Amino acid sequence: MNIIVQKFGGTSTRSEQTREHMYKNIIRELEKGNKVVAVVSAMGRYDDPYATDTLLSIVDTDMLTDEEIDRLTSMGEIISTLVCKSELSKMGYSVETVTNRELGIMTDARHMNATITTVEGAHILEKLKKSDIIICPGFQGYSQNGKITTLGRGGSDLSAVAIGVAIDANEVEIYSDVNGIYTADPRIVPDAVKLDYISYAEMLELSKNGAKVLNHRCVQLAAKHDIVIHARSSFDNQKGTYVLGDDKIMKDHLDQLIISGITGSQNEARITLVGVDAKVNGAGQLFAKISDANVNVNVFNQALVGGGKMDISLIINDKDVPSVVEVINELKETLKPQKTIVRGNIGKVAVIGVGIKNNKGMFQKVYNTLMSNDINVEMTSCSEINISCYIDRDDVKKAQVLLHEAFLG
Repeated sequence: MNIIVQKFGGTSTRSEQTREHMYKNIIRELEKGNKVVAVVSAMGRYDDPYATDTLLSIVDTDMLTDEEIDRLTSMGEIISTLVCKSELSKMGYSVETVTNRELGIMTDARHMNATITTVEGAHILEKLKKSDIIICPGFQGYSQNGKITTLGRGGSDLSAVAIGVAIDANEVEIYSDVNGIYTADPRIVPDAVKLDYISYAEMLELSKNGAKVLNHRCVQLAAKHDIVIHARSSFDNQKGTYVLGDDKIMKDHLDQLIISGITGSQNEARITLVGVDAKVNGAGQLFAKISDANVNVNVFNQALVGGGKMDISLIINDKDVPSVVEVINELKETLKPQKTIVRGNIGKVAVIGVGIKNNKGMFQKVYNTLMSNDINVEMTSCSEINISCYIDRDDVKKAQVLLHEAFLG
């Protein structure tokens, strides 16, 4: 039995007109002889009647527990499954739905952003013996104590890949209103080019560095189980972008670009502790406390400045500034900084590609492109496939255009 998992987001499920396109994609796979498991999101966006944000807007969430909020927000996907079943059944197709528990997605007990612990595909596989299409609610699972949990933003992508792994699907198709993955955001870089293929590692870096096409957790899971993701549009029949393992990219697609993408974000902040006592393990104590506060440090640098002093600089998400400042205040007597500088207007531009590690002068080219265009680089981080530069937030869009022209123009 050949099974294709198809995930449809809110732009696909939004209305009768958009669902017509969705059903064409399902029917196309049936005509090829495949069975289809369709994972659906809530219908539309804020102000659409059954969208997640609309459901949240009709209650005072401060008066609800996280578990109650999960129960509320999971309803949008459940409504979508029943609407889709009704319409496809009326068209004469053999369709079943699954409940939250029948999904087989067990999670931890952290509501509103749960982590998947196990996935069991038995219920879905049993239903596929009798029906050609199974409609599943995305974005949700259940905890060991039987409570409904949700998987956070982009959770339906994760649901689709998890189900694909559990039922040994041939492929997972992620549908949206974008026809694949581009070398940059076309709204920022008009010359951006759609990629035919991209590796898991590159896609993961793009997702973590600001690209919004695929949820990074779904890419991690697909990479772990070597399941192919096909990111494509609901609204045309063209192939999108295949997300594959590095070995398949190198074996079958040697013409792959050195650089796969340029991406940016505008939600970073820089905190610098000036003149910290170098004799104490200041960075170690600081990191321990920051970790306890559930804050991720994106980039770290420390430099001896003489006189037994050093400067410590951190790049973090700007929403975490209050938490980190509180930690610094707690450690003031230990670290003894001469002053603390908080700069919130920080952004990031990242150049990503498997070709970085085998091509000399890549960092120099990134750095010189920015500096020669009056964009000051404050901090950097590099890996084998990622060169990230932290710059003034107002320069991020300009930097993406310049780097795209330099590497892919």
